[in-house]
Amino acid sequence: MDNRRLIIDSAKRLFWHRGYSTTSPKQVMADAGVGQGSFYHHFPTKPELGAEVVRENGQDLLASVRASMAGLPTGRERLAAFLASAADALGGCQIGGFAYDAGILAEPTLREALGTAFTEMAELIESAVREAQADGSLSPALDPAPTAAALLAVVEGAFVVARATGRQASADAATAGALALLEASSTS
Repeated sequence: MDNRRLIIDSAKRLFWHRGYSTTSPKQVMADAGVGQGSFYHHFPTKPELGAEVVRENGQDLLASVRASMAGLPTGRERLAAFLASAADALGGCQIGGFAYDAGILAEPTLREALGTAFTEMAELIESAVREAQADGSLSPALDPAPTAAALLAVVEGAFVVARATGRQASADAATAGALALLEASSTS
């Protein structure tokens, strides 16, 4: 594995679990097993590394949700698969935690990368809402964009509440409630 990849993979782990602001380049170097010269050759600034990590974590999360939705016969089932992405809410969200990190929010490129990740996730969910309406598994009366935004907020909120309470059951209750609302609004 090349040093750039080692640095990114270490930063992904450390930033996710410790936070961007509280993780130093020196900690990333030590975790990756690379020297200062190699680190700064690939990432002259910490924000450059941060932007790459936020982008990759967002893409990883999207790929995971897409994989969980793949092959499911109805849009509503694909939405349920998205809601199930909070099944390990105590572990934290790959991108959600960045929204609380002052260092991320203070850097325009990092904030933009984070916003892009959430926008792409909302678009994926909105697409599943439209598919559910087209296949008759969800009411056509629902407005797809706000419905997608609400479902994304439920999942992100489930992560926050589970971590705050220390109970996965908090997240499970939130996603079960959203799923019940989807079931109640179905046309089949």
